[in-house]
Amino acid sequence: MTGLISRITLMAAGFLGTALSAEEVTFRTSPIVTIGEHEVPVELALSLKDVSATRIYIESVVDLRRAQDTLVNALTADPYVDICNARITVSQAIARTDDIALTLGGKIDARLYRCEGQVGDGRNRVEEVFAGGLTVGASASAEFKDDCLYFRLIDLRLTPDRLTEMSEVKEAVEEVRDIFFKATDAVLENNPVCPVLPAELSSLSPTYDAGGTRELGEGGIGLFFEGSVDASTEAIVDILQVLQKKEVLPPPPN
Repeated sequence: MTGLISRITLMAAGFLGTALSAEEVTFRTSPIVTIGEHEVPVELALSLKDVSATRIYIESVVDLRRAQDTLVNALTADPYVDICNARITVSQAIARTDDIALTLGGKIDARLYRCEGQVGDGRNRVEEVFAGGLTVGASASAEFKDDCLYFRLIDLRLTPDRLTEMSEVKEAVEEVRDIFFKATDAVLENNPVCPVLPAELSSLSPTYDAGGTRELGEGGIGLFFEGSVDASTEAIVDILQVLQKKEVLPPPPN
């Protein structure tokens, strides 16, 4: 039996003489999505392919390359950590992926303080005990769960801009590393990235069962989600309408 996607693309090829595959169609759009507290532009490629008479394979690839500058600017705008005993700001940040893990790097300025008072809001800074710039090297892995990608740090290296053998400085750098690691892990854990659909295809209601990172271009960050869609009448109608809107199929008769 000819599958849903095959029937739709064969219709398009028959009407318009297109070179579409008879087994797969791809939709591209440029939505604005929310990552953490920030709205960022992304490129979305949504591919649909027949797997059976009742199910359609779906792959959603989110291209974050346009969003990277927005996220970096947000990261460097305010202190990254600002608690009684530490203030850390990010002065430079870069992120890349190689299909296996995210590679993170940049520069931070760190200050540590001695505090006095009760634990909580009653504590006050009384003395600065460390100040210095550090180069960051880190990597993070992605875990797919609950239809979203959750990232966590798996490695973090801090190198002082001014190398020293003083034990006090080494202890301070290790304390900065511990604070920075916990803060970054909390940010990643509290801001999973979930797949998005174009509004006109929202009725597809995919079931996702896998996801991860994907290199786009030279180190550009992409995320992918794979799953399937029930080939319902509503799904068929929505796909046809999108193809007509994109002028892949002729418009409906008046």
